Amino acid sequence: MKFLKSIGWRIAIWHSMMLMFILFLFSGFLYTTFSDMLTKEVDSMLSRELGMIAYYLEEGDSYSKIEQHINRLSGFEKVNQEEIYWQIENERGQIIAESSNLYGQHINDSDSLKKIDENTFSWDPELNGIPLRAMSMQLLSQNELTYRITVATNDRIRHFAIDQLQNIIIIGNFAFLGISIVMGLLISQKTLKPIHQIIRTTNTITATNLHERLPIEGPEDELQKLSKTLNGMIDRLEDSFTQIQQFTSDVSHELRTSLTIIRGELDVALIRSRSEEEYKRVLLTVLEEVIYLSEMVEKFLFLSRNTSNENQIQRNLIDGTLLFQSVNKHLSSMIAKKQIELSFQIPQPFILYGDEDLLRRLFINLMENAIKYTPEGRAVEIKVYTEDKFIHIEVTDQGIGIPAEHLPFIFQRFYRVDDSRSRSQGGTGLGLSLCKWIVEAHKGIIEVRSKPDEGTRVIVTVPILNN
Repeated sequence: MKFLKSIGWRIAIWHSMMLMFILFLFSGFLYTTFSDMLTKEVDSMLSRELGMIAYYLEEGDSYSKIEQHINRLSGFEKVNQEEIYWQIENERGQIIAESSNLYGQHINDSDSLKKIDENTFSWDPELNGIPLRAMSMQLLSQNELTYRITVATNDRIRHFAIDQLQNIIIIGNFAFLGISIVMGLLISQKTLKPIHQIIRTTNTITATNLHERLPIEGPEDELQKLSKTLNGMIDRLEDSFTQIQQFTSDVSHELRTSLTIIRGELDVALIRSRSEEEYKRVLLTVLEEVIYLSEMVEKFLFLSRNTSNENQIQRNLIDGTLLFQSVNKHLSSMIAKKQIELSFQIPQPFILYGDEDLLRRLFINLMENAIKYTPEGRAVEIKVYTEDKFIHIEVTDQGIGIPAEHLPFIFQRFYRVDDSRSRSQGGTGLGLSLCKWIVEAHKGIIEVRSKPDEGTRVIVTVPILNN
């Protein structure tokens, strides 16, 4: 039964079953209608014969005259007279007259009489193995039975026609079944041809040729939608794969750079004996690189753990004022060291809805960047305001600014505007990438406006929780 695993065969079988079901219904209707039509035609002829016999009996004609009258009926001109049988019974059930072609035999009753009206019945007896169609009428006088007239005719033609129709229907149904299976297979192959093409093309796409796409051909049907959906999935896979490759390359570069610096400093220090100050300088350089690597690994692990599934975020109502107080306390030593004037413009009450730990990390990163790249004695401003259904948080510094050509790339992982200056400030190139993910995880947007030597403004916009 392996062929049943094929969609083409299943389509062909279902197609055939549906067509055969319709054909069976039509065949049954045709068979029943044709049989009823023939039966009614024969019964109509027998009914006229019964009526004539009853008429001549009431007129008092002899039985021989009755037979002569019957043979001259226009309705029986095309019927062999030898195939018309009749008999008359009295009230005691004795046969008092019959057609000459019965040769002393009788038309027997049946247990399954079909009542046509109150005094008329029909059934299908046999005479010497010959099928007959019979009809009987009771003649009443003063509500008492006087005569019972029975008329029959040879029914082989009706039976032959019905049997022939039945054979034609059976043979036709089997022939149509075979034709419908073949047609179903042809239709399914035609229908599934684009799917086979999609399968072949998809099987050729690997990690080395993710740029290839499925062809978009034919009408705008479900198969075209499938191709577009798969192409969209391949687009996302290509983007993810490119990001992974870029990320791996960037991580390798960062690790190699730091390790090269550490190794170079240690090699120089070990070439010959150094003074205590020189050893301290070497150790400080190595310590700076170790701190840099630690921060980079910490942020890398955080990104790997938390950005894979946004459903892990625990959202709660957060007091924004307390949140910024916590951020300010965390950065207090850095603020004091650079003598930064930090000002807040926060409305009361100020409520956020989201993950408190992630939002704290977001604002720590943004304010830390603002403080790092702002000269000593300058100011950093945090401003919060609502507009429509959104809360806007602005972090503005008076620092060195960012050139316009770098702004589209600053949210990429490991991207740094000035590599040497960023490393001297302890930057890893992961902070803004992390900030962007946190904001988007909270259904918000983040944008940066900056001019060199004038400062930078980072605007975070998140929706307000209804009620």
